[in-house]
Amino acid sequence: MTSTSLVATGLPGRPEPAGPPAHVARVWDRLTDGSDNYAQDRDLVDRLTAVAPWLRSSVLAHRRHTTRAVKFLATEGFAQYLDLGCGLPYEERSEEMLHPHDAARTVRDDVRTMYVDDFGPARVGADTILERESRTLAVQADARNIPELLARAREKNFFDLQRPIAALAHSLPEWMDDHDALDLLNDLHRYLPPGSALSLTHAGTGTEHEDAVLAQRSLYAAAGINFFPRSHGHVRALLGRWVVQTPGVVRTELWGTGYGPFAQRVPRKARDVTGSYAAIALSTAP
Repeated sequence: MTSTSLVATGLPGRPEPAGPPAHVARVWDRLTDGSDNYAQDRDLVDRLTAVAPWLRSSVLAHRRHTTRAVKFLATEGFAQYLDLGCGLPYEERSEEMLHPHDAARTVRDDVRTMYVDDFGPARVGADTILERESRTLAVQADARNIPELLARAREKNFFDLQRPIAALAHSLPEWMDDHDALDLLNDLHRYLPPGSALSLTHAGTGTEHEDAVLAQRSLYAAAGINFFPRSHGHVRALLGRWVVQTPGVVRTELWGTGYGPFAQRVPRKARDVTGSYAAIALSTAP
């Protein structure tokens, strides 16, 4: 799936026109050699990878994790997905790295997926890649406003709100302060139908990459972007109302142990480590 390029290259021999301030979605796009980014994003990526050379591999590992987590949820009976902070669509895909809707479709046919992002180009990109799919919906909205999102789904008769929904909050709460992050996870628990699921990933402190993660926080701050990596205990506390499933809150690169075909390979090189945590939780005990 190819997203529409947003790069203003100018005429040959002339410098690229100044673009908007760096944005996380475009930074992640640059980290995976996408084309939807500007000079400011590329400059920030250069600074980030100087302190965290493993960052590019980490982003790819997160996308592989999304594929595994969604396939696991689909085998558990989930057919409705709410992808919060979906970001720009990515061009590099493989059997191990699919967009959430495609990942769930490898397991079952009755899948519906709502992609949500407050970043306009992400919604436009999602529309571009989803236009052939009648069971997908791209929405530009604040991912923190869960009642509004569910109201939109109700208006369009998109989700069956009597059936569980699997919410994906992958690499999302770390861009929110404690108040907003806790409100988001509590509201998901409060407003989603009983038996719903939450798949979470979160940039972490307390790992061997802690110094690099904290250095990233400073670089993001200098670019006007708030970044809140959290400890294992802090991430677990955010999930307070959720019933965390086995294996609990674990390093993202280790999630899946014991899940058979969804098991992650234990990383053998430092560059394979993500510097983040992952968990799947249910709104009610099974």
